[in-house]
Amino acid sequence: MSKHEGNAPIPIFDVQKWTIRMVIAAAFGGALLVLARPQDRPFLIIPGLAAATLGCLIRIWGCGHLRKNKFLATGGPYAYVRHPLYVGTFFILVGLGLMGGSNWVLGLLAVAILVYVSFYAPRKERKESDRLERRFGEEFVKYRTVVKSYFPRFTPYPERQGHFAWEGVMINREYLITMAVVFGVSVIVGKYFWFTCQG
Repeated sequence: MSKHEGNAPIPIFDVQKWTIRMVIAAAFGGALLVLARPQDRPFLIIPGLAAATLGCLIRIWGCGHLRKNKFLATGGPYAYVRHPLYVGTFFILVGLGLMGGSNWVLGLLAVAILVYVSFYAPRKERKESDRLERRFGEEFVKYRTVVKSYFPRFTPYPERQGHFAWEGVMINREYLITMAVVFGVSVIVGKYFWFTCQG
């Protein structure tokens, strides 16, 4: 059973279990919503929304194929890229940043991308690869040599296993990420219409 199943509290509401990553993500999200001025660059709202939506769909697709510690996920998005959840997160980050529109938000986005690409993603890649190699051995080594971490293949990995199931989305609690993104988008769009009407 997953550590978040059963009667365990939902992690996002159990502050004592928040990791540094969750604290930073919450701080970034709060700053983005406070500093957002979508009326400054309304032409960025649609492409930003498209990027955030794409990120959510990629993450849902990935979580639907993910069964942690049960088997090596190589089907679905994992047939094209080893870390689709991180790719999805990147698109969400860019999307919400673009929708924010203000100079402050775009500057914050640039810093966030720099940290994500230069520190967070490489660190997670090392830790995750070490864990998967210990767990799955040669199966993972073979997969890693064929499928890149973040840049997708044009053709799927030939030895695919796993299929999409909503159970995986629920077990991995991906709905929490989706709800957070929907909330962020709603606040930004609401600010746009509020300031536009006030003007």
